[in-house]
Amino acid sequence: MPAPLEIVDAVKVFRTPEGGRLTALDRVSLKLASAEFVTLLGPSGCGKTTLLRTISGFETLDAGDVLIDGVAMTQKPAHRRPVNTVFQRYALFGHMSVARNVGYALEIAGYGKREIRARVGEMLELVGLSGLENRKIAQLSGGQQQRVALARALAGKPKLLLLDEPLSALDKNLRQKMQQELKALQRELGIGFVFVTHDQEEALTMSDRIAVLADGRIQQIGAPLDLYQSPANLFTADFLGESNLLPVTLDGQCARLGDGQSFAANGHPSGVATLMLRPEALGLTRPEGPALGFTGKLRETYYTGKDHQIALDTAAFGLIRALLRSGGALPEAGAELTVYAPAHGLHLIAEVAP
Repeated sequence: MPAPLEIVDAVKVFRTPEGGRLTALDRVSLKLASAEFVTLLGPSGCGKTTLLRTISGFETLDAGDVLIDGVAMTQKPAHRRPVNTVFQRYALFGHMSVARNVGYALEIAGYGKREIRARVGEMLELVGLSGLENRKIAQLSGGQQQRVALARALAGKPKLLLLDEPLSALDKNLRQKMQQELKALQRELGIGFVFVTHDQEEALTMSDRIAVLADGRIQQIGAPLDLYQSPANLFTADFLGESNLLPVTLDGQCARLGDGQSFAANGHPSGVATLMLRPEALGLTRPEGPALGFTGKLRETYYTGKDHQIALDTAAFGLIRALLRSGGALPEAGAELTVYAPAHGLHLIAEVAP
């Protein structure tokens, strides 16, 4: 059975105003499993929106191919591709009612009035807007407008839904609610979603898999937990969440830090590398078994309501950041403190941090 979406060696080059060349996509390949929620994650200019636009047909590739259900799409214009897009700006028609907005594409496609009315009602019920058919767009909240855009995109029964940062205009609480609703909607529909964002927390929350992009290339793709705990390179480690990145020397089966501490290297080749420590892997209690310890002066502390975020100024490594579960007050700034990292919280990356 063909994949819902397969991108093969996609290349897209833009001309700059100065006459130069900017490679937005550099031999990008990606394959979706059936009914999968995949997020394209990366900083501005990494190529994620360009990749989405090549899937939808709004950009043409210079090389490579896009296949949907095994059918090549590269030569097909946007209106002949079985996909729909929800944009960052919802592009709703302010002079039309909710129902007209949702059914407009069906009108253009020549559907009958009865069929349009039934389909619009079905879509509005799906996104929780039943009863608002006659409202104007200006009478809706931001979250309701987002639901209208979703209903409109789904009305034509696309095989694939593309979402270009559709939650970025919403406030934090509404954004979190819509994240949950989008994921539930995707499961109910059973179709593939390709979601673009630069928000790491959003990607970790919603995705079956995340493709991390930088400089027009996929740096790593995998399940959120795998990418977070076992990043393949320094870019993924640094971009996806917060990390302490410490230089180490590898000698056989041993990895040695600059302060003399060592730990098992688990088969990494000799040379130099980087140790990644996530802040939440560090704690104030020394664990049983092998562990690393870092002592320094408490430079900063922030209380978030459930955690203490601290920065420890160490002699050998500078600032070490830790995320400690709140269990009482911490010492004041300037006090000496030691945090510990158990062996299972250590992850080696073959690259050397700059």
